[in-house]
Amino acid sequence: MAQVRVRKRGKTFSYIFDAGKVDGKLKVVEKGGYPTKAEAYKAGVAAYNDFLHGNIGITSESISLKDFMTAWLDNVVKHNVKASSMQIYQTYVKNQIISHLGEIKIQELTTAMLGKWIRDIQKAGLAYNTISSAHAFIHSVLNYTVCPAQLINSNPAAYIKVPKNAPRNVVKRHIITPERFKALLEKYPFGTPYYIPLLLLYHTGMRLGEVFGLSWSDIDFATKKITLRRQIRYIAKRGYFFTTLKTESSKRYIIVDDYLLDELARWQNQQAENEKQFGDSYVYVYKESDGHIQRQSKGLPPPVGEKISLLCTREDGQIVPHNRIISSLRKEGLNALSFRHTHATVLTEYGANPEGISGRLGHKNPQLTQNIYVHNTLKMQEDAAAIFDKILHKND
Repeated sequence: MAQVRVRKRGKTFSYIFDAGKVDGKLKVVEKGGYPTKAEAYKAGVAAYNDFLHGNIGITSESISLKDFMTAWLDNVVKHNVKASSMQIYQTYVKNQIISHLGEIKIQELTTAMLGKWIRDIQKAGLAYNTISSAHAFIHSVLNYTVCPAQLINSNPAAYIKVPKNAPRNVVKRHIITPERFKALLEKYPFGTPYYIPLLLLYHTGMRLGEVFGLSWSDIDFATKKITLRRQIRYIAKRGYFFTTLKTESSKRYIIVDDYLLDELARWQNQQAENEKQFGDSYVYVYKESDGHIQRQSKGLPPPVGEKISLLCTREDGQIVPHNRIISSLRKEGLNALSFRHTHATVLTEYGANPEGISGRLGHKNPQLTQNIYVHNTLKMQEDAAAIFDKILHKND
C-alpha cells in the first residue's frame, strides 16, 4: 500500500500517511515507537484502512445498508450523541429505513429506489416533517459512505425531494377547553399522580419530559418563575435519565399564574405529609454522573449521586411513569402536544405577544430563536401569564 510510508526515528520506526486537507492544509497522520520497519508498516496499513472507511471497521466492497448503518451507529454516532438521542436514531433507522431498504447493497442503491422509499413511507401515513427528517438522515449516512468511507462515488439521496403534497399535520392536536380540562382534573384529582403534571402542561405549555424533570429548586414562588434546566427521558432497557433540554431555546424561564403556584404549594405540603406517612419506605431520587436516575428507599443507605427533589411523584415518592400518563391521555383522545397547542392558541387568540409565547414554549425553530432571545422580555412573560390567568378566571 504505497500510501503508507515508514521512516526511522532514532531507534524505532514510524508510519505516515496523508489524511486529506483540513482548512486548505495537508493533514498527515504519523505514529511511532515500533521496533521494526515491518511492524510499523503493518500498523500503518491497518490505520490507513480504518481512516479510509470512516473508523467503523468496514472494508468490504459490497455491504448492505443495514450492516453499514449498524456499524455507523455503534462506532461513530454513539460517541457523539446522548443516550436518549441514540435510542431515537436506532428506532428511526429500524422502522423507517432498514425495514424498507436494509438488505440492499450500498453500491447498488439508486435514486429510483430511494424515491420509491419516500413514496412508500408517505403512503404509510408519515407527515411531511417526519419524511423530511428521514430523508435528511439517510442523506447524512450516504454522505459518510462517499467520504470518508469511500464505498460509493456519489450520494443517490442528493437527487430526491420530499413530496410537497405530504400531509403536514398527521397527529391531531385538539384544543382543550376549560370545561374539558376541568373534567380531566375531576378524573385525576389532587393527590393522584397525574394531577400536578396535567396542571403544569395546561398552565405552561411545557413538553412532557420538561414537566417531569422539574425539581422544587426550579420553582421561585416569590417571583412566580419556573426555570427549566433539564428533562427526564425513558430509555428502553436502561431506565430513566436526566438529560439536557431538547434545544438551546428550551433553556428558559416561565412566569406562571397564581392559581398554579397555589396548587404547587399545596402539593409541596402534601409531599411532606406523604414522606412522613411512608417513613423509611418513601423513595428518594438520585442523579448519577451519566444522568441515570437511581431510586432508593429513605431507610436505606443513599447511592452515589445527587439527590433531586422532583415535583411530579407518586404518593410514595416514586417517579410518575411516563408511558402511563401518555396512555391515559390517548384514551381521552389527547396527547401532550394538545396542551402545548392549546396554550399557544389561547394566548394568541387573546392577544399575547407572539415572541412572549415563543419564549414560554421554548420553540426550537431557528427563524424564531433570534427573536426569542432578543425580545423575550420579563414584561412579555408577565403579560402572557396574566392573560392566561384572566382567561381561567373570567367567570369567577
